Amino acid sequence: MRIGFDGRWFFSGNPSGRVVVRNLLQQLIAHHGEHEYFVFLPRRDRNLPFPFSGRRVHLLYMASVNGLLSNCLFFPWRARKMKLDVGIFQYFAPCFSKFRRVVYIHDAIFKTHPYFFPFWERCYFLPMKFFARCAHLIITVSQTERRQLQALGFSCRGKIEDIANGVSRVFRPVEAQAQDQLRQVALRYALPDRFLLYVGRIDVRKNIPGLLHAFAQLQEMNIQLILVGSGDPRKQGLEAIIQKHEITEKVRFIGWVADADLPLLYAQAYAFVYPSFVEGFGLPPLEALASGVPAVVSDIDIMHEVCGNAAVYIDPHDHASIAAGLRQVLTDKSLRRELRIRGLAQAAKFDWERSAEKLFDLIVNLK
Repeated sequence: MRIGFDGRWFFSGNPSGRVVVRNLLQQLIAHHGEHEYFVFLPRRDRNLPFPFSGRRVHLLYMASVNGLLSNCLFFPWRARKMKLDVGIFQYFAPCFSKFRRVVYIHDAIFKTHPYFFPFWERCYFLPMKFFARCAHLIITVSQTERRQLQALGFSCRGKIEDIANGVSRVFRPVEAQAQDQLRQVALRYALPDRFLLYVGRIDVRKNIPGLLHAFAQLQEMNIQLILVGSGDPRKQGLEAIIQKHEITEKVRFIGWVADADLPLLYAQAYAFVYPSFVEGFGLPPLEALASGVPAVVSDIDIMHEVCGNAAVYIDPHDHASIAAGLRQVLTDKSLRRELRIRGLAQAAKFDWERSAEKLFDLIVNLK
């Protein structure tokens, strides 16, 4: 079988999308290397070292344009001589091709919660539903999101499947990490002995203002809040909230963190918090569970699907609820022990090898 794979996010995609693309492609090549893989990458990445090689892995570089143009125009044009059997795309699939078209739609939050997106981004995403209805198969990342896509009418053929994301085995409890590497990361980011960790983009959907207001209610506790992720804190007035509550010394935004450092950062956290208003999947909480870190997450359907009984749930719209959940997980030692045990067991249910195997079975049997 000759498989085309949209690799635009491989080097420079959004953090969660990059994790998904890299892990699925790695597992497909590792476990089904008898097939031919044609990985389509933007030309801007042509000098970056691609880690998966072999005589059956082919790299094709296209114009560095957005996904809509890349997938709907340039991908089919470059693929015309490749005699592909199937093409796997992110968000946008072409209307016509000789090969079967599979499109990953990680979420449709732009439809259900448009106020979280600027006007230009909503315009960019607008054609997604039209192109999705041209695909032979739509894949999304959770049962919650599959039901949402079905309700929104994203598929005229009714073929929407969910494949849960996995969690990499590099996310392990602190005792399973290399102690010298833990110390290096602690020094590199000046980590305190006890800190509450958030990982994700710094944008309005993630509810960082609510988190800061709630954290301010815990000033009697000897703990800092460290936020990891891209985004400008000034755009949401976060600095004003910090100054208002006089928690400047207790809150730090450290921005983007290297992939190699992230598991070591998770492992050293005292607790993890994720008060997002809406998610398609929510990979950071799963990474926290795999790291043996107690998690406080939003009481929304997808978080229950990902975290099960291994987290403390809070109302993201209620600052007092967030603060109460944080106080509970920070002070109740018995609960912390129980969440650690449950979290490791829950995280073990999510595996990239199983995810890639389900994807492979779907494309092999696609008609």
